[in-house]
Amino acid sequence: MKSVFSLLAIVAALGLWAACSQAPTAAPPELASLVERVAIEEFFYDYYAQFRPDSKHDFVSFFAEDGRLEVNGMVADGIEEIKAMYGMVVGGGEGEKPKDEDAIPEGVSEMMLTNMKIDVQADTAVATFLWHSIRSDLLTTEGKITEYGRERTELVKREGRWLISNRVVLTEGGMPESLLEYYPKEPLCPAGISALSPAWMPVLRRRRGTGPDQNR
Repeated sequence: MKSVFSLLAIVAALGLWAACSQAPTAAPPELASLVERVAIEEFFYDYYAQFRPDSKHDFVSFFAEDGRLEVNGMVADGIEEIKAMYGMVVGGGEGEKPKDEDAIPEGVSEMMLTNMKIDVQADTAVATFLWHSIRSDLLTTEGKITEYGRERTELVKREGRWLISNRVVLTEGGMPESLLEYYPKEPLCPAGISALSPAWMPVLRRRRGTGPDQNR
């Protein structure tokens, strides 16, 4: 819904700009930035839709070839390692079990994104937001938050398309105990420091090359 209002605002702004312009000129930088911010917001909605059971789970197509992924301290560098890391997550289930014809359908897991901030600088951008995984055991039972956390993602625009160059994800509740071994000892974004502040970058640089030594 937020994206719909943003798109309507862009259309209205474009109409006003065209009406006031006597000769063809480039769009104002503020308007161009707004268009890119909406595109990036839609990009993340499409990405998180890949977690749905009826999706293609095509996470890798959202990354640059030289992209980097860090999840709770585990690091994957390059598209092949990123593909392997997602394979561990998507391929970790036991498969569907036979169900009674009269059984109540299971609930569907959904992802919700909030508090999104996007800073666009030409062909690069930084996005920060909170994420929540919501699920109910059955279609008729109450839904609940099963896991939640935050994310900071750097993006780069290549050949007209936004791609992830560096994605850092931190779970803040609901994480499996098996991942505690790799969980960062220092906070992803220290208290009092803005998520978009350059002060966050040394934290990321110190972590480059860290994580489990494994075939991802």
